[in-house]
Amino acid sequence: MELNPRQLDAFRKVMLTGSMTGAAERLRVSQPAVSRLIKDLEATLGMRLFRREGNRLIPGAEAQVLFREVDLFYRGIEQVERVAKDLKSLNIGRLRIASMSALALNILCECLNKYSATRPGVLVSLDVRNSLSVLELAAANQIDIGFIHQLSSDYPGADIFPLQKVPAVCVMPAGHRLSERQVVRTTDLDGEAIISLGPNNPLRVKLEAYLNEAQISYSRPIETTLAYSACNFVKGNIGLTIVDPFTAAQFQHPEVVTRPLEPRIPFECSYVLPAHQPRPQVVQDFIHVVTDYFGAAARGKPMQENSGRS
Repeated sequence: MELNPRQLDAFRKVMLTGSMTGAAERLRVSQPAVSRLIKDLEATLGMRLFRREGNRLIPGAEAQVLFREVDLFYRGIEQVERVAKDLKSLNIGRLRIASMSALALNILCECLNKYSATRPGVLVSLDVRNSLSVLELAAANQIDIGFIHQLSSDYPGADIFPLQKVPAVCVMPAGHRLSERQVVRTTDLDGEAIISLGPNNPLRVKLEAYLNEAQISYSRPIETTLAYSACNFVKGNIGLTIVDPFTAAQFQHPEVVTRPLEPRIPFECSYVLPAHQPRPQVVQDFIHVVTDYFGAAARGKPMQENSGRS
């Protein structure tokens, strides 16, 4: 026995509408064509599915049993069609992200807010790790995309792509002697107490290279691995700090001001993807959102500068 999908579709439409005429309208064919399809199906099955009582079409017990299976089949097909449509319109999927804290606390949240607004069906997870852990997750294909401090070398199993550089900024107490300046120069830091980031932080390494080359003396009262914590220490009037502009923009407090730093010390980071893996469209589109954000940041648009007391 070989069932004809066209006959089964006609049978389902008759069961759903209760008439040959209603089924014909749904199928956009003539009523005699539907009648022929039903008769052919009955001939294939070797049983009568419907009986007539006046103008009414009454399905038999066999038709009821058959309908449950046929309807289940077609509902499955319709679900597949909906899934395919959603995939095409990027309304479903999964996006697994891991990031260093400097981006996870602010910029990625803003990017995900924008991204998720047009893709409510995409399941997103954001895991905050250090850069080495992010690379390990990418190499093990346990994330779809990661964000790290920029590396000077490759990492096996991960493809690394630099994001646009953005300039670091100087964060200081509102009453600090440098707070009246529009721009802070590295030479202005002579004799200052600088709250430092961790010893392996690329931004700290670059800053200290500038300061050492210019023979600028400074003290280091506290060091921390988190830029946000460094800003909190600034609020406590322990010293000033040099951090990425995203963290500085996130740390809004009347006792703290933010100023550009000259010469520019770049805050550099990259996004990483698992090597030798397909790049789903949901990932590609999120990359576009993040790179657009960094492009705007490099032009100074998203950063809201702290100016101190009003």
